[in-house]
Amino acid sequence: DEIYIETLDGKKHDAELLDFDEKIDGALIKFSSKDIYYKAFIHPDVSPRTGMYILTQGYALASKEAKKRSLRRSLGPIVTVIEGNTDGYDLFYDAATNVGMSGGGIFSDLGQTKIKGDGWSYSAGHPCFGFSTPILVGIHGRAESYKAGGKSGASMGISIYTLLSRFGNTLFNEGVASLPDESETLIWKDGCPIYEELKKKSSL
Repeated sequence: DEIYIETLDGKKHDAELLDFDEKIDGALIKFSSKDIYYKAFIHPDVSPRTGMYILTQGYALASKEAKKRSLRRSLGPIVTVIEGNTDGYDLFYDAATNVGMSGGGIFSDLGQTKIKGDGWSYSAGHPCFGFSTPILVGIHGRAESYKAGGKSGASMGISIYTLLSRFGNTLFNEGVASLPDESETLIWKDGCPIYEELKKKSSL
């Protein structure tokens, strides 16, 4: 099979399957590009938990009610975490999702934890004070259904740590030996100056 990645700018990139698992509904693929894309930030001390608010994002396919596919974002709390669940789906959350959004990220932020990142740990006078890089906590994949039919309303995803525990060795063999700190991410390096400008404008 041929695999390609289509990025938000509409470009298509040839991809390679590195690893997959029949017990977990996940796979590890890679692509190369001379263009610059933001990599997701994963915090080693932030694990999904019941009550944590998350944001899901992905392209929903066209439907009877929606004429075109569209990029959607939705918010909601994690309603439960079930370790070792079927096909690896250990996260259940109250955020609206639709067909086509599978594979999209599930994000939280440091404000949902007791951990304070670089932006939060600085004093109030620092330009990045209050800025928080989105943290990838899972990958969306399904919606829960009732045994008798119909949807329960809960969406389902796989924790990023479930995926890392399965594909970690493959990542290591590909040269990914550690996770970057928040201040080392391109999102933080680009986001902090923009955040500073927004703060200045809001104070005018």
